[in-house]
Amino acid sequence: MTLWLFTFGIILLSALVQSSTGFGFAIVAIPLLLLLHDGHYAVTLSIVLSLFSGLTTLPRVYKEADLGVLGKLIRGSLLGLPLGGLVFLLVDVGLLKLLVSMAILLFTIPLLFKIRLPLGQGGAIGIISGLLTSSVGMPGPPLVLFLNSRQMEKGAFRGTSIAYFCTVYPITLAIHLITGRVPLSLLLMALAMIPAILIGQAMGSWIHNRISPAWFRRLTFVLLIGTALNALKDAF
Repeated sequence: MTLWLFTFGIILLSALVQSSTGFGFAIVAIPLLLLLHDGHYAVTLSIVLSLFSGLTTLPRVYKEADLGVLGKLIRGSLLGLPLGGLVFLLVDVGLLKLLVSMAILLFTIPLLFKIRLPLGQGGAIGIISGLLTSSVGMPGPPLVLFLNSRQMEKGAFRGTSIAYFCTVYPITLAIHLITGRVPLSLLLMALAMIPAILIGQAMGSWIHNRISPAWFRRLTFVLLIGTALNALKDAF
């Protein structure tokens, strides 16, 4: 029961963050779920619930998505997703998480000080994001850095990111099913967490309508840096 309650709280918080900002479900969920569950179990559970959260939010935000940027990101991700699947199967998730956290810090700190980075038009970022999605279940960090570098308005930011997640997560789940690392207990746990997502979404939507663009940008940086530092702490 204690395990269930802690997992419920983590998923509620993750859904709240995603609903209010458009990203952050995995960024919040995975480091915390790793404290309670096996690495591969935590990654796949987060992906299943992220997909459900995204699909239930998408009807409210898809009209705000930047379709041009979205298309480039998705095309790039189709190259990265299979590579990430191999990493998920063969490589220790903790090691890759350490590398991801270091990359987040290296990219986020220049953006925090408004130093423009050459992040391309979306194809390369899509490859990196796709690789991170199917390997550690965290497509958000490179996507957030890219969309922030384009100074995207918060509505378009949320719509584009959620539409992207809803595209790459089903492919990732198919890859994970092929690896044989998705036990029945995971699917039962995911079903039990659906109320946490619905509650978190309601709270997140209320918050989204009350966040100014300046505070929205600050929140994205705080989430990214906080996650990176937490991952580094866990690694050592």
